Amino acid sequence: MTQMHMQESKIGTYSCDYNKIAKLSGILQETQEAGRIQMAVNKPSYEDLQEAGQGMMLSRLDLKIYDTIRFDEPLVVSTWACDSSRATFLRRYVIEREGKVVVDASSQWVLVDLNTRKVLKVDEVDFSNYYMGEYKELFDSKLRIPRDTNFEELNKYEICYSDLDYNKHMNNTYYADVLCDRIPELAEGTHRVESFRIHYKNEAALGETITVMRNQNAENSYLFRTIRNDGEINIDSEITLVKL
Repeated sequence: MTQMHMQESKIGTYSCDYNKIAKLSGILQETQEAGRIQMAVNKPSYEDLQEAGQGMMLSRLDLKIYDTIRFDEPLVVSTWACDSSRATFLRRYVIEREGKVVVDASSQWVLVDLNTRKVLKVDEVDFSNYYMGEYKELFDSKLRIPRDTNFEELNKYEICYSDLDYNKHMNNTYYADVLCDRIPELAEGTHRVESFRIHYKNEAALGETITVMRNQNAENSYLFRTIRNDGEINIDSEITLVKL
């Protein structure tokens, strides 16, 4: 019988900021690497899907950070797939420190035919060997940012080689750095990320230039939107902060 995947980990030097606090991108990478390893053990893996001409792409993610995570602290990262239906694949992540949950994340994925870009249904691939656990909604409703929200245009970001992932578009965890780089309180070292919500709407490929938009919708809360060259929304996101 397959078991829930758990692995020991630590936030390393490349995943923390100058205060030795875990960067949001570092936390995302810890959780998703655990998911990749679980898939490799239980099969099908990311590589198996790729060989079949398929790719698993993140659609939505909600994440809460309950306490400050610092460099080199012993952590346990857990992840499991959840019962899914239609074309949405559900996955959960938890990070614990000394038996206490410090990070909680819920994610929704789509499986795409890499040649036709067609979205595939859950039952088109056999995931029966995966451990299936409970899914949890972390917020009362989905992230929905109106199209006419009053955003400030900050600058543009060109997708380069180092941004790319297996699917040849910008890795979903790298968006966290692009957004966090545009939050003054993080650079000043007075706050850390408390929650992160993101909706990936359209991919950004090599050579694409995205326009980064920001709206401070409340104290310690920012909305972000990135726009592709063709005018399509790339991602919508909300990041909330807490004082250190």
